[in-house]
Amino acid sequence: MRGLLDSARPALVIAVMVWSWTVPATSQQATVVGTVHNLSVTGPGEVRSFVETEVCKFCHIPHSVDTPVPLWGHALSQARYEVPDLRFSGSPVPAPQPDGASRLCLSCHDGTVALGDVTGEARVIPMRGGDRLAPGRPGYIGTDLSGSHPVSFVVPDGVTLGGDPESDMVLRPLAAIESDQDVRLDAAGKMQCTTCHDPHADRYYSPGRVPRFWVKPTVEEVCLTCHALR
Repeated sequence: MRGLLDSARPALVIAVMVWSWTVPATSQQATVVGTVHNLSVTGPGEVRSFVETEVCKFCHIPHSVDTPVPLWGHALSQARYEVPDLRFSGSPVPAPQPDGASRLCLSCHDGTVALGDVTGEARVIPMRGGDRLAPGRPGYIGTDLSGSHPVSFVVPDGVTLGGDPESDMVLRPLAAIESDQDVRLDAAGKMQCTTCHDPHADRYYSPGRVPRFWVKPTVEEVCLTCHALR
């Protein structure tokens, strides 16, 4: 399986985390320990726990999970989202509501669920820097996704965007997209947040140039995995 939903191997992730404590901070950006997704007391970001020392716990839990794969333990958002249009045909249609890995990401990033609201805890884990993401804070996306790239749709094979044969942008053949080792559709062939972002590594982040948790060194390399200019 591909993407967050199909690549979770908790034992391996934990082993990598333990190893990462012994390596320099720059190398730690290749594991979740050195990124702002480490919400434990050791996290490097302004938002982190007052008390919780476990790193994986904010997203994954080995027992009593909310979502069996990838052993998801964070409370899920119940929000309904404003979504952008898909333009694969003559008439644009709204993108689907986020599902799969994108729904998991939004359980923190839409700002409607407390960051410390995890399965198996008697109460929400208290956090420095705010209990949930709020407008204006790094990482806040909200529930209006209409200005974002659509997610949770099945990527078709080699179409002209907008259904216009004169358009200067097309999708690359699906086989070419799926052959990329970094930009990955999920097991159902859907574009998800995890197609372009790796939640466990942030080695390429560059303020104003490369987004957080980007899967390649430049924005262009990710875009051109799926898109081509004619």
